[in-house]
Amino acid sequence: MKTAFQEEVMEILGISEKEVQVVPDDLEPQVYAIAFGLYEKGDYRGASKLFTKLVLTDPFSLHYWQGLAGSQQMAREYLAAVHAWGLVALLNERDPMPHFHVAECLLSLDEKQEALKALDAALEFSEEESLREKINLLKTIHYAN
Repeated sequence: MKTAFQEEVMEILGISEKEVQVVPDDLEPQVYAIAFGLYEKGDYRGASKLFTKLVLTDPFSLHYWQGLAGSQQMAREYLAAVHAWGLVALLNERDPMPHFHVAECLLSLDEKQEALKALDAALEFSEEESLREKINLLKTIHYAN
């Protein structure tokens, strides 16, 4: 007997019950691999659907939220990506990258003041010089008056 999660994944992937010999009980690793593959192929909306199912299954998985946030950002669903990156930041608060990606999305939404706050947070947590240079470059481009 399949779980609701298994049935939803089969529906998203367009797989009928006849095409599947065995639906494993622990489907999450396979779904993650498929979602990641869709992301790498540029099917960001398809990847986003699968990552959404994964975060609903395990809302404390950092990797699932990162996959969802990245997929949404690449699909130009910037507001949704801001929320997803925010959850990544909550799960790993000292990581500068979610703050940086939030800033990118906010700049795409022309929310410059909020983006500046996110850039400042990314700068505060960043120890990598290359990231610090990118942050400062974005600040120079968007805030030079």
